[in-house]
Parts: sequence; C-alpha cells; structure tokens
Amino acid sequence: MKNFYRLFCMAFLAVLFVSCSDDDHFYKFKMDRVNLNGANYLALAGGHNGTKENGSSQQYLYSIDEEGNMNIVAYEYQCDDNGVASELSRKLTLTINQMVPVGDKYIWLVGCRYECDDYSGFSESMQDAIRDMVNHSKQNFGENFLIRKNDGKIFDLNEVIIKFPIVSIYVPGLGSVGLVGYGGDNGLPVDGDLTGDRLRKLGLINQLGDDIYLASGTYYGGLTRLHDNGSSISFYNVLDYNIGYSVTDNQGHLGTTICYTGNSPDVASIMAPDGTLPAIQGIPGNDYRPEMRCIGGKFFVSAYVEIWEGNEYITTTDSIYLVDVSTSPATATAVAEGYFTGDQYETYSTTVYVSDEENYSWVSGTTLFTFNSNTYQLTESSLPAGWPQYSLFDAEGYCYEPHMNGGLQSFTIYNLATLQTEEVTCDRSQVPAFNFETGCNYDGGLGAFIESVIMADGSTTTLITDVKGPQRGITRVGGQTESNNNIEISTLIPLN
Repeated sequence: MKNFYRLFCMAFLAVLFVSCSDDDHFYKFKMDRVNLNGANYLALAGGHNGTKENGSSQQYLYSIDEEGNMNIVAYEYQCDDNGVASELSRKLTLTINQMVPVGDKYIWLVGCRYECDDYSGFSESMQDAIRDMVNHSKQNFGENFLIRKNDGKIFDLNEVIIKFPIVSIYVPGLGSVGLVGYGGDNGLPVDGDLTGDRLRKLGLINQLGDDIYLASGTYYGGLTRLHDNGSSISFYNVLDYNIGYSVTDNQGHLGTTICYTGNSPDVASIMAPDGTLPAIQGIPGNDYRPEMRCIGGKFFVSAYVEIWEGNEYITTTDSIYLVDVSTSPATATAVAEGYFTGDQYETYSTTVYVSDEENYSWVSGTTLFTFNSNTYQLTESSLPAGWPQYSLFDAEGYCYEPHMNGGLQSFTIYNLATLQTEEVTCDRSQVPAFNFETGCNYDGGLGAFIESVIMADGSTTTLITDVKGPQRGITRVGGQTESNNNIEISTLIPLN
C-alpha cells in the first residue's frame, strides 16, 4: 500500500512538474526607449541587411556615432521578465514612414509598423500578442511614437492620435496637408516633404515651454497639448472646436485660428494665461476668415472683412492687423491693406513661404508678395521664368537644386526673398573613392544634401553637404555601415 501511495505521489508530482513547465506564460510589455549611447545622429534609412519587400526598401532607424559608424538601433522594452525583454529587443523592431523633429527636445516617428521575423523563444500567448501588435500596426497609417532626444525615452502617441485624430490639416495657402501616414494619396504627404521646421512654421506642431501643441485640423477638431511628465506623457484637449493651425512666438505666446462653422477659420485667438482661447479684439466684421502669422517675433492677422450697416452689405476690405499680446484678450490694430495668400478664394492654389525673420512672403499665381514686419509694407513682384515649382521651396523660401556628375558636384540656390540665384561648387576633397552612387536627397531639417555611395568593399558610406553656414558646399563623410547593407539615408537628425 505504501509503495502504491509512493508511486501515486511520484506520478502526481511528475504531472505537476510538466504542467508548470509547459505553462503558457504571458508577460505584459511595452516599448520603453531606444538606446542612444554614443549616438550623434539618428538616421532614417531604407533597406535592412540589404533586403527589400514588395519591390520597395523598408525604412529603419539607425544611430551614427562620432566616428561615423552607423548601426540599426535597438528598442528596449519594459517587461516583468528580463529574458523576454531581451528577446523583444532583439526581435521586435519598427519600420518607419517619416521622422520629424519636434521643437528642440523630441523626434516624432510617423507611420510606424512593428516587424518581427522570428517568434521562437516566446510562449504561444506572447506570440499571439506580438502578432496582434504587428497586424494592428499594418492597419490604416501605422503607429506613432515620440522620442526624447536626451535619453531615448519613447512615448506612445497612439492614444492622442485616436482621441484627437491628426489626419489632414488645413493650412492657408496650401489647403489640406498631412504627414506621411496622414492624409494625402496612398499615405503620402499632400505637400511633399514636410520637415520639422516647416511643420512648425505651418502651425501643425509647436513647442511652447515644455509642452507640445498638435493642431488637429478641420473636420476632426481640437488643439491637443502634450505634457512630458518624465516617465510618461499626458494629453490634454485644449479646445473642442476645429483648429486650423497654431502659431508660437519666442515670448511664450500661442495663437490659433478656430473654425466654428464650415472649413474656413472664423476667429483668431491668442491663448490667455488660464489656457482659454478668447477672440482677438479690434477686428471688425462677421465672416472675416482670419489668417495668422508670426513674423519677426510679432503676431499679425490678415482679415477679409465684410462691412454691414444693419442688414445692408456696404463693402469688403482686406486688412493686416498687428496683434498686441500684452493684454488678455489680445487686441489688434490695422497696419496695412492686404491678405496673407493674395486672395481668400485662392487658398487652394497658392503656396506659403517664410523668407526670413523680418519678412513674410507668399506666392499667388505667378506673383510674389512680401510683407515687412517692421515697416508694414506689402510689395509685389513676379517670379523669374524657369524657376522650380513652388512646392520645392522650403519654409524659409529657398530651393536647392543639385547637379550630379559621379556625385554632387555643385548646387544652385534659389532665393524667394531676393529673387536671386547663387551657384555653389562643392569641395569633394574629403570624399573617398567609391564604386557608384545610390542617390542624393535634400534633407530640409538638416539643411544638407545626403548621398549614399557604395565603396569598393561593398560597404555603404553616407556623405553630407551643408547648404549654408561655414561648412556650406563641403562634402564630408557622415556615416558608414558594414559591407553589403546597400542602404540609403532619407532623413538625418542631430541629437545635440
């Protein structure tokens, strides 16, 4: 009997051991940060170990150190099990549509998709959870994350995107614009390549103090404030009405236009100290379609004002107002005649440019308008024949046209503010010999041309040519990968 009892206990323990060993453990996990140790740049580059899918190269995040060594980044995950966290870091990564700087502290990863090529080593429930993440990220326009530049902390923006969607934003002079992954045809931006600086000047993304403001655009409504709490980020809905865009100055003020009805802005406002958005006082009329700009550190509003006496329509005036932000609500005084975009009915066919800190320029048809923020003078001029398309100019009113001949040999600078061109010959003395080039891209955020060239040993070297500053026209080595990667950088953002 004792032997039977002993055998029964041994059999029970054996079954219990197998059950515990085969238990399908599931550990909660989330992306926590990206390892930026020793990194001077973050680069968005196409291709991963030389592979391509569906005929187009996937884009991944790379770090570049002081020596120019370029490596794909490792994402770190929060997980109750350190072993599982290590496996996630090795096997679960992101492909990224676009990377844009936000203010001076953050980088926005737009239109991301999870990718996992190897599910071995994970329990069945973990595999199911990872597959769900991968499949979900492939729906619509993908996931969105914010990287804090000083320590690589990653914040998940998908909650704010779902709660306050940022699909397509109305911008005066451009109509509806969007990021890659937001608006446009097939996930492409309506307005071409939108750099972080251009996003700021167009009023789509702004940093005010330690907070970030995202304009949610027409039809979707709202202005969203993001606040960094250190280990997490909080989202606040500033206003439920449609916000056309937001504009900041360098004195800690935020202005915006609000659409109460239809798709055109109805009211211009400067944010009060209590966070509310009262209308600017001193602009007469009803449906005045305000267009707000910050030029030379000062807020200006152009208004299409209909003047009525009782129920009788009298006339229409186009005026530019200077806004006094020292009071709350802010007040406005007319300083010039005109309208930012030339004509309120041409907003979908004109393009907006900021030429410099003192002047603001925009194009309507083939006419260039420039408003001076000090003299309040509005001047008109014609664009020279043969100039590039308006959409090729950056937010400061420049277009850089490369001239290639076995690499970037020179480039032409088109300046909208002066209507002049300048030819710059490149200094290639620092460029090593290479077999062939894979492409030349202009990175507006970096203010430089980026070339990818294949060396004799099969490695890929990234060349950088600044378009302004003391290093203008000098081509230098920016990063180098191991052999046979054949990657091409599309975006490069300095971390310091």
